[in-house]
Amino acid sequence: MNTSKQPQPHQPPDTESTISDLLPYIKAARDKFPSKEELFSEVNRDRDNRKKVLKTVQYTAALVFCALGVWTVNPTISTDNYSTRYAENAEYTLADGSRVHLNSNTTLLTRFRLHSRELTLDKGEASFTVKHEWRPFTVAVDTSKVVDIGTVFNISKWEQSFVTTVLEGEVELHTGDQQTRLIASQSIVVSAGKAGTPYLADMDAVTAWHSGKILFNKTPLKDAIASIQRYRKAPIQLDPRVENMLITGIYDVSKVEQLLDSMDTMFPVKVTRLNNGEINIQKMHS
Repeated sequence: MNTSKQPQPHQPPDTESTISDLLPYIKAARDKFPSKEELFSEVNRDRDNRKKVLKTVQYTAALVFCALGVWTVNPTISTDNYSTRYAENAEYTLADGSRVHLNSNTTLLTRFRLHSRELTLDKGEASFTVKHEWRPFTVAVDTSKVVDIGTVFNISKWEQSFVTTVLEGEVELHTGDQQTRLIASQSIVVSAGKAGTPYLADMDAVTAWHSGKILFNKTPLKDAIASIQRYRKAPIQLDPRVENMLITGIYDVSKVEQLLDSMDTMFPVKVTRLNNGEINIQKMHS
């Protein structure tokens, strides 16, 4: 009797059991490796980030370019005009905090730029007390420029010339190719575009107008009449034969008419007033 066992037919594995056994491994793989959706999402995020970085670089480059352009052009930030009438003086605080004191019949233009402070004295006389900052402070007079170097200074302009006087600190005068450094208590005359030699100033005479006075100290009559002319509109005609006579004294600017009328008591001259307000001062005949 044959008792050997017959071979058993092959049994397929239990699918549910197999999957159940593999679940932990599948879960671990999912935790370790990103899914297709996550991969696409990551690619999209990278692309968006690159676009943002590119835009940031472009914006930054544009801003730098614009800033460089603005700096090169040196645009105007503000402009102002200041003026006084005859027999009037006035003080102003400028946009940068500097102060200016204008004498009678004076016109001043200020232009404050991004990296410079540029003023123009068209006519008259002005004193400047400059607020220190990194932007240079210059005053143009005719074809010349006065450059502040930590300063209080005065500029008195005439028809064909001007005088710069340093009250405190220093200035540098630029006239054509010539540059002249002035220190406190020094004055210089610029005539027909040419600078003279610095000299010791009479500070009381230079600043007397601040308090409404005119001070003459052995001043030639020609220069004295030019100073008086600031305070009246109608012209004063002076005989050339007496223009070098000297005058000394302190006078009130509000009384220049009385001063003119008294000229014949101080000098051998005749003072004649015309209907249009003009005054003629002629030498008396011997």
